[in-house]
Amino acid sequence: MPGDNDKRFVYAVICFGCLTISFNVASVAALVPVIGAELKLPDFLVAKIIPYYLIPYGFGALIYAPLTRYLSYRVVYCLAMLVYSISCYLCGQAQQLETLLIGRIGMGVSAASAIPLGLMLIGDFFPKEIRGRLVGVFFSCAFVASIAGLLVAGVLNWPWVFYIPAMLGLVIPIISVLIPSVLLGKKHIGHINYFRALRQRSVGKVFLFIFIISFLYHGVHKWYGVYLKQIYAFDKLTISFFFILTVIGGMLGQLTGGVLSDKQGRYKTCLIGIIGLAGAVCLLKGYYPKIILGSILFLISLFWTIGHNGISTVLTDFSHEDRPVIASLNSAVRFISGGLGFYVSSFFVEQSFGLTFFVIGLMLFGLSFFVRKIVPSS
Repeated sequence: MPGDNDKRFVYAVICFGCLTISFNVASVAALVPVIGAELKLPDFLVAKIIPYYLIPYGFGALIYAPLTRYLSYRVVYCLAMLVYSISCYLCGQAQQLETLLIGRIGMGVSAASAIPLGLMLIGDFFPKEIRGRLVGVFFSCAFVASIAGLLVAGVLNWPWVFYIPAMLGLVIPIISVLIPSVLLGKKHIGHINYFRALRQRSVGKVFLFIFIISFLYHGVHKWYGVYLKQIYAFDKLTISFFFILTVIGGMLGQLTGGVLSDKQGRYKTCLIGIIGLAGAVCLLKGYYPKIILGSILFLISLFWTIGHNGISTVLTDFSHEDRPVIASLNSAVRFISGGLGFYVSSFFVEQSFGLTFFVIGLMLFGLSFFVRKIVPSS
């Protein structure tokens, strides 16, 4: 039987995987204007690198639960990280937008392994009463990595935000092979049926909530780099600093959300998150001094991740039979809807960032009235 040391090792592996794929998530959005200037292309055209990651990520997330029926968690994770490493290197070498977009597709499909496998392993091998905090620390690794990526983006040439995770992506295959783990050697036992899971009313309602809120949030968050450059005329280092503020807010939100999910319940956590997010997004309609703008962006990330932890913890509470399917659907729905939200919002932000963000904030307020019907109250 696997012991506590094996569980700690597995948890360390999934946290490192989350850290690896998250290194350049925030920094790529911050660097859109910089990459555009180097490639001599408009910001709104270069911004295609964002949905070219999000949407392949969403579809890629659907393949990992079925794969774990035939291959061990170790094999699936190692292969995905190798592909991720190669794709990051390709992006760093890119001299044309087309090459960068191909690399981003590979990054999206392979990076999609980390969150579903992480949630599956937490749900399978850890007790319910501590999962909220484990999920909180797990996702907090993403924010620590994002801070490091943004620091690199602020002081080094942009290819390094791809080269560093390319190197990190090689670590997991190496340690997973060298260090034996009974848990990582397991396969998923059970059927994988996405349609059966979605036909369950309780599951379908949760994913409806996830789709809508992710669609709206990414229509704001993924435009920060272009927004700060065009509206406030900030330079690369200043934009990176503002992104770091959002990452710190997100990390604190994940930890706070973990405690709230365990102590106050998933429903209250989601409600606090969405109401706070809606109010902060509406504030972006104005034009502010740096300290106030930074505070608003900080609050947006704080409340987003409080709600994110609440709904992510709900997913770990479903049955063992459905958990792998739900973990994959979670990433698929989040990223496909996020990519669509970013794409749809592009038609509006070109006309007015402030008005677009204000309308999205009002929509989030409207969504908060349906939380009780969507998210289980216990």
